[in-house]
Amino acid sequence: MRVHIDWDLCAGAGLCVAAAPAAFALVEAGPGRHRAVLVAPADAATLWTAAYACPTLAIHLDDDDGRPVYPPLRLTGAA
Repeated sequence: MRVHIDWDLCAGAGLCVAAAPAAFALVEAGPGRHRAVLVAPADAATLWTAAYACPTLAIHLDDDDGRPVYPPLRLTGAA
């Protein structure tokens, strides 16, 4: 599983860090702004937990072949 964090969507809420503290952290991204980063490899269950916790759907998961699996296209409005 591959993970990508869309910093244009990430609000820095930190729910991914609360859900998976060994895998995610918040970093400063400017004055008063924070963004999530993946800081350690994680198993699929941990990545799914963190992705589900994200209120802005900024955590994108792809399968090992690079096909998007989360968030579902119907939630993001992508074609």
